[in-house]
Amino acid sequence: MRAYLRLLLLFALTAGAAYLASRLLVPNAVPVADSEQPQWYLQLAFVLRSIELIGLGGIVLVLVAGLAAWFGGRSPTKPVR
Repeated sequence: MRAYLRLLLLFALTAGAAYLASRLLVPNAVPVADSEQPQWYLQLAFVLRSIELIGLGGIVLVLVAGLAAWFGGRSPTKPVR
């Protein structure tokens, strides 16, 4: 269970750092590709949003795997210790 918590913390820190970096570096940029030649701040906004979503996806996967392992270890036929 400790490995799940470490991974959860790692992904949470990754998502949080990307979110804070996007708010500090490009606060008013919305990652929408609407120009023919994208500017550097739009590209940076896309990269930071991607990292943030990867971190959030990792959190969901770790939670699902951790809950599956936790509930999978419990069996109604096995006595509780």
